[in-house]
Amino acid sequence: MDRCALLHIEDEDSSACLVRYAPEEAQIPVNVYRVSNGEEALSFLQKQGQYKIARTPNLVVLDLNMPRVDGWSVLHEMRQSHSLREIPVVVLTASPSAKDKERAEKLGARRFMTKPSSFDNLVEMKSICGDFLDGARIAGDGQ
Repeated sequence: MDRCALLHIEDEDSSACLVRYAPEEAQIPVNVYRVSNGEEALSFLQKQGQYKIARTPNLVVLDLNMPRVDGWSVLHEMRQSHSLREIPVVVLTASPSAKDKERAEKLGARRFMTKPSSFDNLVEMKSICGDFLDGARIAGDGQ
């Protein structure tokens, strides 16, 4: 079966470990692609520049506070695009704000998780990978 594709949009290396290892721990075959700012994320998603042959991700894990283009803008652009609006987005951010959670959900995020990464977050991320990626792999959506 094809491996699913997960796009992780995160500017901090230390925060990237959780998303890198959660699918592996959940035994879900997935290719994790990472970009470090919203500008790169939009290029990846829109298959522009160096990302012309990038895979369409089955899941996006998105930080909100990033340089150049923030996560809010990425989420908004994804929901405005016919080709990207159905991709599930999980927000993984340092903000514990209930207003940020509500705003992210209104913009179409499927889940909202708060950093810092802990064992509990790893367990939750494994569950999310199971919810969104395993079903896509079984259905053959891994493009």
